[in-house]
Amino acid sequence: MVRQLMRPSYSRGLILWARSFSTSPCCGFLAHPPRARDATELSSAPAGTRLRGCNILKNGQDPEALPDNEYPDWLWELLDDEAQKRKLDTDPEKKARKEWRKKNRERIKQANFLKTMR
Repeated sequence: MVRQLMRPSYSRGLILWARSFSTSPCCGFLAHPPRARDATELSSAPAGTRLRGCNILKNGQDPEALPDNEYPDWLWELLDDEAQKRKLDTDPEKKARKEWRKKNRERIKQANFLKTMR
């Protein structure tokens, strides 16, 4: 069940969603992933823990946490800002597009703010 949820198309959204529950026991296994893949650093939910509230299927059950070594390695890097910056530096086109979108977003916010001043 968890493997089905951790497909690449769903994983980013699930992790960002799980990040919002970092203080609750629900989905806390991805709230603070280890920075370096290390045997001493573990998820916050031990293997076999029922992850309440993480079910996305209408008639499904809440998934159980798996051991850390059963999750793909790229999953632990999704919330690591350093790893994401390194990955972005390798693709200048993607980095330029991201900067352009950020500037565009700021320009839109500023224009909307000025509209409220009238």
